[in-house]
Amino acid sequence: MLTDAQRSEFDRTGIVKLQGVFSADDAARMREVVWSELGDLYGMRADDPSTWNGDQYLSGLKRTKKHSAFDAILGPALEEALDDVLGPGWERPKHQGQVLVTMPDSAEWRVPHQQWHTDVAFEGHPRGVKHWAFFDKVEPGGGGTVQLAGSHRLLSRYLEGKSLAERELKTIRDGFLRSHPWLRMLTRDDGAPDRNERLMTETDLDGLPARVVELTGEPGDVYLTDLWIMHARPRNASSRPRLMRSRVYSAGGE
Repeated sequence: MLTDAQRSEFDRTGIVKLQGVFSADDAARMREVVWSELGDLYGMRADDPSTWNGDQYLSGLKRTKKHSAFDAILGPALEEALDDVLGPGWERPKHQGQVLVTMPDSAEWRVPHQQWHTDVAFEGHPRGVKHWAFFDKVEPGGGGTVQLAGSHRLLSRYLEGKSLAERELKTIRDGFLRSHPWLRMLTRDDGAPDRNERLMTETDLDGLPARVVELTGEPGDVYLTDLWIMHARPRNASSRPRLMRSRVYSAGGE
């Protein structure tokens, strides 16, 4: 169940962090599963960084995606949080969604300027959330997905007065990201050394708050984000792989 402070944070920013949703033992079992498949598919070993290839796109983890070890993500703590946010009747998934693995691939971490997007269209504000579940530690600069906090409210305002015909996904996405100088700065990296500080400090965009949030946490932590929160994949400038899973939940079985 969300506290009043968590609910207020979610309403305001579109993002809330839930700590300790599943146990360290559960997370360890999940890591065993994913490293077993990474070994079979790519020859990667958890105890040997020389086998990691940061330039390789790690896909096709079908065994991991379906493995029952990840059922622990959707335990009582997350179920109660989803009830709070979506109301009863949300559709229980067959698995815990996309497997996100990013090997260390950069010496420097910067707020990305490319591939900012949402996972849903803009015909109407969808009643749903996305979870981002850590089954290993993800530290600052460690490749955790970056989120544009407050973008659910900014997008709602941007869409006011636009007809259904005007709400094509790419048109809205690109138009929104050009609609304010701060948003244009987000999508253009001028090489300035203070880029991270400027974009990760909350700012006021004509009455609504916005800032970039990097998802970091411990094994067992889960974030919930509104489906209109824009996000992007950064580089992994840490010494450890980024291991997460993400999944969309819709209210009322939508």
